[in-house]
Amino acid sequence: MYPNTGEIMEPRLNIKVADLFDKKAAPTQADPNFVPQGVQLPGDFIDESSNHFKNNMQAYMEQREGLGGQIQKYVDEAAATDAATAGTNPAQDPVLMVQNPGLVKTPDLSNVPAGKAASKLAAHSFGFNNSQVNPNCTFGVVASAKSESLVSARVVAETPSTKIAGTVIAVGDREFAVIWDDKTASVERKGDYELVVTQ
Repeated sequence: MYPNTGEIMEPRLNIKVADLFDKKAAPTQADPNFVPQGVQLPGDFIDESSNHFKNNMQAYMEQREGLGGQIQKYVDEAAATDAATAGTNPAQDPVLMVQNPGLVKTPDLSNVPAGKAASKLAAHSFGFNNSQVNPNCTFGVVASAKSESLVSARVVAETPSTKIAGTVIAVGDREFAVIWDDKTASVERKGDYELVVTQ
């Protein structure tokens, strides 16, 4: 709109549109492809001579084929292993993996010492006290050196007003779970109990 008049402005060209496409009227018409492909434009920040698209695409395809070959190798190895162990169910194996002498020191069990493969007692005993925390109370866990873990060990808790015993049902890093003889359950801190290992 023109200012202060309210009239609508209409764009006007000083030349006829037909003259733009008439070679006689416009003999110097610009070629839309005025720069050949691959030629560096003056002042252009993209360097045509360093266009590595083809080389990059070739490297990408080679990597993809290599990864595909590696994945196929894993699939073939897994199929061969499955075929060799067909019909066996590890869950039905009567001998636990850690108790099988042939499997000790294998990569899956490299941290299991030979001769004590099935014993978790040393790992479970970490975190317990060597003495009573409170002289007026007795909190203890009694385990057998012949057992493989602290599970099924007996627990005794005695205070001036109560005395109760229970059985360990699970052992963690800092805690253990107990089913008490009065049919209640609790989770206790290892640091509150003294561990006694008997022969």
